[in-house]
Amino acid sequence: MKKRRSNVRANSTGQFLIIAALAIAILISSTTIYVYELSRETSNVHSCSITNVALALKQSTTNTMVSSLANVSNSGEKAILEENLNSLSHAFGNLHEAGMCYLCFTVANDSRYDSGVRLSWNTSGIGVSSAYANFTLKIHGMTTNTAVDYAVNITTTIMINGSYTMLEDEKKLVELTCQVFNEREHALAKNMTFFYENLGIWIPINSSNNLSIIDYGDGTYLASFTVDTSSDVQVSARVYDLRDILVQANTTCTEG
Repeated sequence: MKKRRSNVRANSTGQFLIIAALAIAILISSTTIYVYELSRETSNVHSCSITNVALALKQSTTNTMVSSLANVSNSGEKAILEENLNSLSHAFGNLHEAGMCYLCFTVANDSRYDSGVRLSWNTSGIGVSSAYANFTLKIHGMTTNTAVDYAVNITTTIMINGSYTMLEDEKKLVELTCQVFNEREHALAKNMTFFYENLGIWIPINSSNNLSIIDYGDGTYLASFTVDTSSDVQVSARVYDLRDILVQANTTCTEG
């Protein structure tokens, strides 16, 4: 086990959006170069080339979904997901060395997803940031044609719960457990920040609250801190996973 202290992440939304847009451009360029080299190197085994190209292109759609969700969760517009996928589809259409490539997609729009994105941060004890889309990838080669239907679901989830004990000076010692998941598998956090509510104001929790975070190395974190409030402790957690996807959850800590 190792201990570390939480730090407050600066608000750099504008800069992040620029960086994310640049990352998408680099992703599309690198995809084009990679597929060109892959198809050229495997020209003697055309059927194998088609299979490898399909796998590479599917991975590119996943990378684009991740980058887009990171953008949207950090105050970006939801429309960026479709814009990025349209750009990727156009890039696929220019991969003539791999054969004629066509990428069609439909982002999820239902009771949970809007323009392919779901940010559910208000349910007690759980927060979800997710992007979902269905794809059809078609590759027409010289001797082989292939068509693949698949879905990509990128989801970062946190679950938090906690309780407090009273100290001698009337302060409360809070112990909060936070679990992080990527696509329902345990995942690590890149950064986490905690807040507590006092008289309607959300106050950052830092070293002045004796904040300590134990990282168990499996996506589970135990945060302990002291607060001075007269009621049950309302806590909010903001967590970035290793993909820079932001997710938030609130919970009420009662006396345990």
